[in-house]
Amino acid sequence: MDKEIQTNVEIFKAWQNGYFEGDPLKPLSHSTYGQFGFMSVLHATYLRCIKPYIRSNTIALEIGPGRGGWTKCMLDAQEIWVLDAMSAEFNKFYEYVGRREGVHYIEVEDFSCKGLPIEHFDYMFSFGCLCHISFDGISEYAKNLYDKLKPGAQCFWMIADFDKYNEVMKNYMRYSIVERHMPNPTNHAQLYRDLRKFYGENKPKLRAPNDGHSPAPGTWYHAGVSRTCEMLRQAGYEIVDEDVGTCLRDPIICFEKP
Repeated sequence: MDKEIQTNVEIFKAWQNGYFEGDPLKPLSHSTYGQFGFMSVLHATYLRCIKPYIRSNTIALEIGPGRGGWTKCMLDAQEIWVLDAMSAEFNKFYEYVGRREGVHYIEVEDFSCKGLPIEHFDYMFSFGCLCHISFDGISEYAKNLYDKLKPGAQCFWMIADFDKYNEVMKNYMRYSIVERHMPNPTNHAQLYRDLRKFYGENKPKLRAPNDGHSPAPGTWYHAGVSRTCEMLRQAGYEIVDEDVGTCLRDPIICFEKP
């Protein structure tokens, strides 16, 4: 055997009981990466749901861009069309994204999607918007967007599912990065308070489904993964993944137009 190869093999004897980086099935597993071992939900979602699909010839559609945080991730696309209930001026959209050729901002008054061209889009994304729209509303979106998409279009929708949300809240001590990795709070009281403030208090608070009859600013509507997936199937879509899993609290459904 070549001496260098033999050396490479011998190196692995250093890991008695076998190399073990950590448990990939645990969201907050310790690893040798230490403080660099954790990734933002938003960045993980970008890597899973946006980066592989945005190319120079992509025609992308986004529902509810707000200021354009996600839109900015798609600027390599040939075209990006965004739908929002507020004006671009209100959202300061162009101040954040910049004026770009191929970016089309449409201020909507309903869910008819009447300003969009037919069979034009091969990618669709929405995060942080449909959770604030009633189930009837997102059903209208699903129905009215169908003929706007090309066959094979890949779609990602974040929705509200109170069952998933409540499960995380019930297991708050398991999923909170501060609670899981903070040294003894008694000995580091100020650091503990600062970390909780930095990451947000997020104290366990269970949610009950909104009845939909008295919407208010910031209202969350319980669409639910199973019900939403069934609605999408009825509208003619195929479900690729009921939840891509990049967000512990909220599901992101991956589906496509066949």
